[in-house]
Amino acid sequence: MFIAATGETTGKLLILVSFGAQFFCGMSSVTANSRMIYAFSRDGALPFSSFWHRINKRSRTPTNAIWLAAGGAFVLALPAIWNITAYLAVTSVAVIGLYIAYVIPTFLRLRQGDDFKAGPWNLGRWSKPIGTLAVIWVLFVSVVFMLPPANPITKDSFNYSPIAILVVLGGAGLWWVLSARKWFKGPKVQGSAEELAAIEKELQSLG
Repeated sequence: MFIAATGETTGKLLILVSFGAQFFCGMSSVTANSRMIYAFSRDGALPFSSFWHRINKRSRTPTNAIWLAAGGAFVLALPAIWNITAYLAVTSVAVIGLYIAYVIPTFLRLRQGDDFKAGPWNLGRWSKPIGTLAVIWVLFVSVVFMLPPANPITKDSFNYSPIAILVVLGGAGLWWVLSARKWFKGPKVQGSAEELAAIEKELQSLG
């Protein structure tokens, strides 16, 4: 498409730019995802948490969590080799999932109203209107990304991202109701000088 629209040289340059953008986007996604896996496993909220929570003593990174993030992304993208509809669904779910994850804390803050205790950095009187706009925007773009990419709607043009989103939300909700709410106590706060020193000492002892 780029080559047809702009010529061979410019088209190849644009393809290279797109390739680089997707590569760095993928790297940032794996980085963020692996750290979330580490944080959830640190809190005991994932199956086999003790394994995913391990820190590599040489690189000081959660290597197991990184491999899980990269492997999960690879498995999710595999169907795209045979079916472009699957690729569109995966990319839509990725965008929708990020938006939903970002906006949930915003929605909960709005829901709490004046009882919410603001931190040292906040938007002041603009907090509620900006938060409201953020929630509305996420609802809008989520619907847009769930729309079918072509008309008429067939099994090949149907957008399966709503089904995938419902499966994830339903599975997480079911797990919470049946199990997690009975034992999950919330995130374990780490970050004080003493805690970081203890973690560093533990890593050194492993070496």
